[in-house]
Amino acid sequence: MHGSGLRTDNSIQSIPGVGFQGYPVTDQIARCRGCRVGSRSCRFGADDFVAVGASEGLVSLTCPSDFQGGPEVAHGGWIAAVFDDVLGRFLTHRGLLAVTATLKVDYLMPVPVERPLVLSVRIEAEEGRRRVMSGALRLMGEDQDRATAQGTWVERRPDHFDRHRAQIADLGPQRQS
Repeated sequence: MHGSGLRTDNSIQSIPGVGFQGYPVTDQIARCRGCRVGSRSCRFGADDFVAVGASEGLVSLTCPSDFQGGPEVAHGGWIAAVFDDVLGRFLTHRGLLAVTATLKVDYLMPVPVERPLVLSVRIEAEEGRRRVMSGALRLMGEDQDRATAQGTWVERRPDHFDRHRAQIADLGPQRQS
């Protein structure tokens, strides 16, 4: 699991030219809007996807030191954001553009920064546009979960972001404080 890119076992295919939210893919890795601008890699450190089946995958990553919540420990927000990003991106690499409906994270043990980690991803159930997913975060080579997550992702409709823009426009102009 070294280097960047999605590797497949014929279960998951990269989508050439299209990534997260329908925007271009960089080096065959779908990235969120925050990482597409001025970055060649995921700021969360989650670039190395490996499919281990049609509904399971692994991601090698390291929490960058600038995401410390305490001395040498990953911030809980980084952990939640990584689960949200990786589980959703796993669906993107399967050809499904989806958004997070729910996400529950259990923080079990401290997650150290600047240490190799593995995040496992699993699609637990599929019903219509909904995908129930789970994930577990461990230190590489360790048998014990340091954090786990469960959530639901919903396949986007083509007008998804148009509806968001309309709702925000209805709020009126932003006021200065």
